[in-house]
Amino acid sequence: MAQRDDFYIGYAPVPPSVRRLLLWFIPVLVLCVLGLALIAPPLHFDQANPGQVINKSQVFEGLLLAEPSPHLLVPNPEAPDQPFKVYPLSGTNKMLPRPTVMENAGSWVKLQGTLIRRPPYEMLAARSAETIDIPAGAERVEEQTVSLGEFAIAGEIVDGKCYPGIMKPGRTKTHRACAIRCISGGVPPVFRAGSKNGQSLYFLLSDLKGEAVNSRVLNMVADPIKITGEVMQYGDSFILKADPATYERLPA
Repeated sequence: MAQRDDFYIGYAPVPPSVRRLLLWFIPVLVLCVLGLALIAPPLHFDQANPGQVINKSQVFEGLLLAEPSPHLLVPNPEAPDQPFKVYPLSGTNKMLPRPTVMENAGSWVKLQGTLIRRPPYEMLAARSAETIDIPAGAERVEEQTVSLGEFAIAGEIVDGKCYPGIMKPGRTKTHRACAIRCISGGVPPVFRAGSKNGQSLYFLLSDLKGEAVNSRVLNMVADPIKITGEVMQYGDSFILKADPATYERLPA
């Protein structure tokens, strides 16, 4: 007589063969889930993006400038060696700040906006700006730009708004289409490079004339590239000046 296979019926006792299977399958499944929980997060760092969006609108007072990308220079009295803090600016959408904000470029303003941060990088999504008097003791901006020499730096162009916390992930090819749309709309392109201590360095990009490069870097956004140019210390930030035509694409 042919041997019959065990068949599980919910209201009947569990067949011996099914019981033996469950005794090893369930512990293995639990161990796999725990292992995945330990391994997966580092592999998907940007999905656990440490950046954050401070949803409460805040007010910042500083010097509004348009080049190389819209940004606000805010006095930073707590750091004498870096007397200005640099906040790249975008609008509240995938565009540069609205004309009613940028018409005040070159003036000291009281700017209202949303802070988006992924330390040490911070930026503002500007909502409005009104001119104010130059604050007493404000240092000359021209004195804040110091050349550090020429360097060849490998990294990736990210859009300055999504990367710090708006989108997850906010970089690499997964985010390329969104980054291109933001940068083409006027959001500052930011060059992200790694350092020997594992921390990221961030550079605002400009051409050799100190002007924006947005429209000239779209074909290299989210790819590994090398930029050779002059690095400028600018307040608490850096500017990387180079001709976009000299940017080099690196092997993926």
